[in-house]
Amino acid sequence: MKDNREYFDQTLLEAVQSVFEINEEDFQKSGDDNLSFIDKRDLLVAFAGGLQTKQTFKELYEKQVEKKQSYNNISVEKTLEKFFSDFSSQVEWFISIFNSIHEGIMIADEECIVRFINHAYTKLTGVTTHEIIGRELSKVRPSARLPEVIKSGEPLYNVYRKVGAVEYIASMHPIIVQGKVIGGVTIATDITEIQNLSKKLTDYSKKVKGLVNRVKDKYVAKYDFCDILGISPEFKKVMNMAKKLSQTNINVLIQGESGTGKELFAHGIHNYSKRAQGPFVVVNCAAIPANLLESELFGYEAGSFTGANKQGKAGLVEIADEGTLFLDEIGEMSFDLQAKLLRFLQSMEFQRVGGTEIFSVDVRIIAATNRDLKSMVEEEIFREDLYYRLNASQLKIPPLRERKEDIEILINYFLAKFANRDHGPFTMAEDTKKNLLSYSWPGNIRELENTIDFLTSISNENIITVASLPDNFFHDSMHHREEEIDLEKQALIDALKIYGKNVIGKKKAAKHLGISLATLYNKLKYYKIEHF
Repeated sequence: MKDNREYFDQTLLEAVQSVFEINEEDFQKSGDDNLSFIDKRDLLVAFAGGLQTKQTFKELYEKQVEKKQSYNNISVEKTLEKFFSDFSSQVEWFISIFNSIHEGIMIADEECIVRFINHAYTKLTGVTTHEIIGRELSKVRPSARLPEVIKSGEPLYNVYRKVGAVEYIASMHPIIVQGKVIGGVTIATDITEIQNLSKKLTDYSKKVKGLVNRVKDKYVAKYDFCDILGISPEFKKVMNMAKKLSQTNINVLIQGESGTGKELFAHGIHNYSKRAQGPFVVVNCAAIPANLLESELFGYEAGSFTGANKQGKAGLVEIADEGTLFLDEIGEMSFDLQAKLLRFLQSMEFQRVGGTEIFSVDVRIIAATNRDLKSMVEEEIFREDLYYRLNASQLKIPPLRERKEDIEILINYFLAKFANRDHGPFTMAEDTKKNLLSYSWPGNIRELENTIDFLTSISNENIITVASLPDNFFHDSMHHREEEIDLEKQALIDALKIYGKNVIGKKKAAKHLGISLATLYNKLKYYKIEHF
C-alpha cells in the first residue's frame, strides 16, 4: 500500500508542476504545518481524471493565486483537499465499480507502466498490486500484448491466455485522448467455467450422438428390392409399380395375404426412395395392446399414466421424422385410434399423450394389411376417410399360388440359405419338387421358407426325398388333384355345349381345349360323360 501512495503522490505532484510550471521549491515553500495527507482513493481519481466536479483543479488554483498574488503563499495540499472534497462520495463509487466488475482490468500508460489493476485481475492472473503497479508491463509479464496495442493504437480482441488451470480471454484497447494514445486497458474474461461447460457439452454431445446412432441402427430398412425374388409376370408387374411409388412421397397401402412379403416391399420402397438415409420405423398394430398403441405412436409426457417413464418418452412417429413409418396390420387398429391417426396424416402434427405441445414431423406412411379394408369400411369397423387417405396408392401382392413360376426360384434360394447352417448343400428329388410345386401354399412365402427349413433340418442325406415331406402335402395334393379333375371335367362339358355334340363340334371342342380328337374321346370315356 505504501508503494501505491508514494507513487500516486509523486504522480500528482508532477502533474501540477507540469500544468502550472511550478518548481518543486515553490511547493516546499507553501508552508502549512497542518497539511492533510491526501487519501489514496483521491489520488486514484485524480490520476484517472474522468470525473466531473464543480470546479477544475486549475480554476481553484488560479483563484487562490489571484487572492494571494504569490505561489509562495498558496497551500497546494489545501487546494487539493478542497478540490477533492466535491466528489469524495463519487470516489468510493468509482473504486467499488472497478473492483466489483467480474472481468479483470489492467491499465497502463503510454510508457507501458502499469497504473491500475482491479481485484478480479489479481484473482484471475495471480498478480498482486505490489508486484505490478508502477512497473513496466513487459518486464513483469513478458507475454503481454498490451504494449503492441499502445504502440499501434489498434485494439486486439479475444487473445487466449492460460495461467495454471485458469483460462481466460483478453481484449486490449488503446486509451485515446484528443487523438493521442495515452495508454491502454486490458479486459480479461475468465473462461475456465465456460471451457469446463464446453467440455461437458462436448461429452454429452458425443453420448447423444452415440444414442442417435444406436437409434438409427435400430430403425433401418434391412432389405432392398433385389432381396425380393420372382420372375412371374404377376411379380414383375408388382415390382415395377413398387419402384415407381418409391420415387413419390405419397402414402402407400400394401395389401396381400399373410406371408406374401408385404414388409419386404415396404423395406424396398423406403430404401429405393429419397428418404433412404432416414429412419425406417416398423409398428405392428396387431402386436401392441390397443390401450398402449397411442402412447407408442405419439409418445407421452412424464406422469401421463401409471407405469409411465418419469422423463416421458418420444413416440415412434417422432423417431420416424424425415423417414418412413410402416404401419403393419393396420386393419387391427382400434376405431378410436384411427381418428387420431387420420388427424395426424392430415396435418403431420401431433401431441404427446398427456401433453399440450404440438410437434411437427415429416413422415411418409406405408401401411399393410391382409384384411379386406373395403369390406371393413362397409361393415363400419374401419374409417372410410382413413381408408381413402391411406389408399392414395395401392400395391397388391399376389399369393404364391398365383405365381407358380416363382416357387422353384424360392425353393433354390432357401436351400442355399439353410445349407450354410446345416450339413448342406442340398438338392431336391424330382418327385419332392413336384409335390412342392403342386402345393397350394396357403401360408405363401413364409410357409415355403419354414418348410425348406424343416426339410433341411431333418434330412439325413443331401438329397431331400418325398418321404421327408409332412403329411399335409399329400392331403393337399390329393385335394388339389380332385380340384383339377372337377375343373377338367367341367371344361369338357362346357366346350361341347358351345361347339356341339356331333363330330364337327367335337373336333372344334378338341381344338379349343388344345388336345387331339382321340384324347377328347378318351377323356369323355374316363369321366363317363356318356350322354355326349
